[in-house]
Amino acid sequence: MGLVRRSLARGRGGDAPSLPSDLVPVGWSHAGQHAYVAGLGVVIPYALATFHSSYAVIGALLAVASVLGSLLQGLAVVARRVGARLLLTLQNVGSVIGVALGALAPTVLVFAAGRLLQSVAGWPQHPVGSAYLSARHPRRRGTVLSWHVTAGNVGTLIAPALVGVMISLDGWRSALWALAALLATTAVVTAVGVRGPWRQPPQPAPTTASAAEAHDLRRVLRSRPVVALLVAGTVAAGGQGIGIIGLYAPAYLHDALHASTVVVSSVLTVVYVGAVVGPILMGRLQDRLSHEGVLLANYVLGACALLAFVALGSSPRRLRVVGLLIGVFSYSELSLRQTVFADYVPGQLAREGFGVFFTISQTIGGVWVAVIGVVVAAHGFVPAFALMAATFLAAGLLVRIGTRSAPQGTP
Repeated sequence: MGLVRRSLARGRGGDAPSLPSDLVPVGWSHAGQHAYVAGLGVVIPYALATFHSSYAVIGALLAVASVLGSLLQGLAVVARRVGARLLLTLQNVGSVIGVALGALAPTVLVFAAGRLLQSVAGWPQHPVGSAYLSARHPRRRGTVLSWHVTAGNVGTLIAPALVGVMISLDGWRSALWALAALLATTAVVTAVGVRGPWRQPPQPAPTTASAAEAHDLRRVLRSRPVVALLVAGTVAAGGQGIGIIGLYAPAYLHDALHASTVVVSSVLTVVYVGAVVGPILMGRLQDRLSHEGVLLANYVLGACALLAFVALGSSPRRLRVVGLLIGVFSYSELSLRQTVFADYVPGQLAREGFGVFFTISQTIGGVWVAVIGVVVAAHGFVPAFALMAATFLAAGLLVRIGTRSAPQGTP
């Protein structure tokens, strides 16, 4: 909290961009959103026992909430007049209400409705938060966008342990109240700490052909580099993030290698440590070297790490080393690709562009969870991880071929 107070205090002196003053409130908000989702995964078995329900029921209900939340990110395209400060604050207030509804739920349907409300409220975090940081720090996009992603990963890392302690002390409902309290702090921090107006002033009408073109979102989205980056994201989703790595890495360790619980837990911990530090390191490299070049290197190295995970045997030490690399490269893909995407989108269209970016990346890309599962069931884990690696290489090829024109959004 001391860092938060110092950062917010520095931001009160004016609206001039300040890296800590901008990153702390937006990152705190992102960590809270991820903490709820990760903590809910720990709560669900206990809630199902209370409601005498099944995973099939709750899985279907939560899938609807997840897909709807992903699709709603497209609202960033039309919410142009609403300031990032107001959108992120309303997001966190709505999330508190959703979590409280889950804590009070008398049935599994009401419990799932709480998750649905939280998911609906949480749509601004990725597109609005990324656009806000990118616009305020155009020369350090790689750094700020990587910190934005990393803040969410921090919430993912710490929430399960905190929720587990609360459940052991006073049950799952108390754990949800603790998460509601955390999200309440994010509402306060975004309301006070996010710089800028609650509502955006009207944009002046473009007076030249170039200005009119800069505001033409459809034209930007049809450009070859932007299409390549969007398609690459749907392809690379087969090898990155908690939906894929967080599901199939522990399954491989447990079912294929018959590793002990201690080994599985230690490897996953190392993966998530890589997920926290990786985007930060890779983002700084992007700003120092090349936005596109670091993204391409990440694809190649990430593919190698995924293949090594199933090729180097069952040694816990080797698995931890490779797990760290998977965490670094698989979880850095999103922030690195965001940075390159922002280079090709004019600053005036950043929010709208990121709305499309996240809607496509997180909705269509979610199909990969089922595809990888089918491959595992039919052919085993080695072909499945080979397919994950292939998605990274294919995405890298798409980016290399597609991003040959000069970026429009670079400062």
